[in-house]
Amino acid sequence: MTEAHANDHPLGPWISLVPLRASGQGRRVAALIMAGTVTLLSVALWVHPDASGLGTHKQLGFPSCTSVTLTGYPCPTCGMTTAFAHTVRGQLASAFMAQPAGMFLALGTIAAGILSVFTLITGQLPTVNWYRVSPTWVVLLFVAVILLSWLFKIVTGRSAGVLPVG
Repeated sequence: MTEAHANDHPLGPWISLVPLRASGQGRRVAALIMAGTVTLLSVALWVHPDASGLGTHKQLGFPSCTSVTLTGYPCPTCGMTTAFAHTVRGQLASAFMAQPAGMFLALGTIAAGILSVFTLITGQLPTVNWYRVSPTWVVLLFVAVILLSWLFKIVTGRSAGVLPVG
């Protein structure tokens, strides 16, 4: 009788490495992902995080958030640019306070960049076993994180006395 390993599962591992095809298309996609993540993270490093946790995006020429302008309260994505700017500087506590979902997205962007470099160097693509990870649950988790982060931003802003924005 063989001894079962902790990683043995009838549906296979959570993540596996798949060799890229010889066509080079996989490496081109990895290079595009790497270029996109480097660009996004470079912009986040270029802007300076707004001390209020809102408005960093205005340095890129974007207008003020319509939700803040009309209601004094942030929209679900308010603080994302600020959170990215803090995250690339290693200021994770400040990033979390600006927009928790933004901090997680920034960390995910960094991870995507690292994985794309890994793919370019090794020719292997880390793939998720979607038989073990339900895409529906991934989407629901993403939406829940966005909504809980929005609620967090409103509650902490109210308790700090900075919301509604006057």
